Amino acid sequence: MITLLKQRYDVIEKGPRLFKIQIEAAHLIDTLSSISATTDFITLSQIACADWIEEELFSLNYILTTTQRNANLMVEIHIPRDEGTQVPTLMQLFPQAEVMERELHEMYGIDFVGNPTLYDFALEHWEEIPPMRREFDTLAYVNEHFDFKGGREDNKDVKVEMKRRRAEAKARKAEEAAKQEASSNKEAHDGDQ
Repeated sequence: MITLLKQRYDVIEKGPRLFKIQIEAAHLIDTLSSISATTDFITLSQIACADWIEEELFSLNYILTTTQRNANLMVEIHIPRDEGTQVPTLMQLFPQAEVMERELHEMYGIDFVGNPTLYDFALEHWEEIPPMRREFDTLAYVNEHFDFKGGREDNKDVKVEMKRRRAEAKARKAEEAAKQEASSNKEAHDGDQ
């Protein structure tokens, strides 16, 4: 199966059970259709996205799995990060792509042409930059949209506080051990006389 893929593509072995090919986005449907028809990679397990803001592109990885679940193939495409970039839906090949594409649309703003369900999924009435894009400022969003509970204004850094408490406990134990040793030494000294 991998031998067949190596005849057609530049296959990169990422691990004993993980292989990767990179293709042009324009060939996505034809490539995935051909692979699922001629190999045992027939299940779309996941569509993953990486935001390469410096290169101004998204990397989409379509992860196909064999029927025996003993190997995975990542089919990677790069698309521009521009508003309105479109990718064809895979719903006609893999019905489960509907939910995966819907999530990527909501989290990254990628438009999957032909997917009729690209509306609110987990983020109801979201009007901000898609939250998984790297330019999204999570801290600014939280500070603008959420109130913090009162009574926590004096909350100290937990790690610093825990370290201080451990040091105090260690010092107390050392002090008690020293007192106990001094007491034992005194008793031993008094018994010798």
